[in-house]
Amino acid sequence: MSKIWIFDLDDTLHDASSKIFPRINQSMTAYVSEKLNISQDAAHDLRDQYWKVYGATLKGLIENYGVEPKEFLMKTHDAEELSGFVKQSHNLKNTLKKLKGKKIVFTNAPLHYAVAIIKSLKIQKYFSAVYSIESTNYNPKPSLYAFRKILRHLGKKAHQCVMVEDDLANLKTAHKIGMKTVLVSKKNKKTVFINKRITKITQLKQYN
Repeated sequence: MSKIWIFDLDDTLHDASSKIFPRINQSMTAYVSEKLNISQDAAHDLRDQYWKVYGATLKGLIENYGVEPKEFLMKTHDAEELSGFVKQSHNLKNTLKKLKGKKIVFTNAPLHYAVAIIKSLKIQKYFSAVYSIESTNYNPKPSLYAFRKILRHLGKKAHQCVMVEDDLANLKTAHKIGMKTVLVSKKNKKTVFINKRITKITQLKQYN
């Protein structure tokens, strides 16, 4: 039985930390400041609070202010601008090409942004589906709800899947429900819920 490879997008398939995340964070803080008519500092503090309570700025805004998620995501993820920061990698394409089994992307980012990044990387042909924050009714990873919704849509059991991620919390949930887990990180993090650790995505290889 062939595996289902489930890939996170940002900081897993490409580097988002150096330029993309700072820009998105700036846009999110500006949006919160303008929408709620509060200072940039207050907006930053509120976002920090929402991260701790809800796991995402958007979830907190929906729960507390009834913010329209599509508006928030379009204003904070300028796909045209952000995809311009992406660096293509021939080695990434080769890595994905060699992996046997169905491959999907499962990201907390919005669909329009995810598709733009994947196209910029020129790797769209390797993926059969892209599951975004919209796919989980705006419930982000690491929630069990998000993972179970994706599995139901795939029609697969957790043990048939390999989750490839840079985020430990997301991998913890993946492991909890029975997925194999691969951590992509330069930091030497050893935990019981990580089956394999690689320092970059191009080190990923087929395994049983």
